[in-house]
Amino acid sequence: MGKLNLMLLGLVVFAAIQVIDAQHAARSYFVKLGQAQQAERQLEVAYTRLQLEQTSLAKAERVDQIAREKLGMRPPEAKSVVFMPFSGGL
Repeated sequence: MGKLNLMLLGLVVFAAIQVIDAQHAARSYFVKLGQAQQAERQLEVAYTRLQLEQTSLAKAERVDQIAREKLGMRPPEAKSVVFMPFSGGL
């Protein structure tokens, strides 16, 4: 009877250690999940900010301003514009 009791005690201790290890792993994964979710929220905010910046940089007024100031572009003179008649059809 003594050997059986020792073997059962050993199994109980082993099972308890396994439960503790599993709980620790679950808590560690939960912390990592929270950190990953926080990083995801930060990336979403940064992405939204970049979309707004892209929209503001792509506006026609900004493109026109850069074309005039940095590239020295200007609208063509009226005499150099040629209009082609459209006959329709493909």
